[in-house]
Amino acid sequence: MSRKYVIASHAHFAAGIYESLCLLAGERDDVYILNAFVDGNDDIALAAVELVDSLPCTDDVVVCTDLFGGSVNNEFTKLMLSRLNVYLMSNMNLPLLLTLFFADAEEDTDALLRKLAHDDSLHPVYCNDAVSGVDTEDEDF
Repeated sequence: MSRKYVIASHAHFAAGIYESLCLLAGERDDVYILNAFVDGNDDIALAAVELVDSLPCTDDVVVCTDLFGGSVNNEFTKLMLSRLNVYLMSNMNLPLLLTLFFADAEEDTDALLRKLAHDDSLHPVYCNDAVSGVDTEDEDF
C-alpha cells in the first residue's frame, strides 16, 4: 500500500503551498492539487469526488485542507466518512506538510496523522512571546 496526498483549498492557496513544498522538498508524483472556486472549478463536491475516485482504492489518501469547517473541508469530510482509507487534516500549514512528506512511508497513516495533529512544533508560534526575554544580540535567527 502507498500513500497519495491531496492538497485542497479555496482559491490558489493549495497550488501556492505546494510550490513552496517543491522548493524545500522537491517535486513529488504522489501529490494532487485542488484549487476550488477558481478557473470555473465551482463544483467542489464533484471535483473532490472525481479526484479521490481517480486514485487507487488500495492507497491511503491523505487530504489536507485549508480551513476546518469550510466548504472544501466539508466536501472531503463526506468522502472521508464514505471511504475507509481517506484521512483528512485541516488548517494545513507548511511545517505540517513538510513533516508529513518526510515521514516514514511505512508508518501507519492513522497513527502518523494523530501524532502530527498533537505536535506542538507544527502549531502557530507567536514570535513576540517566543523571543520575550531572549538576548537577541547573542542568538542566531
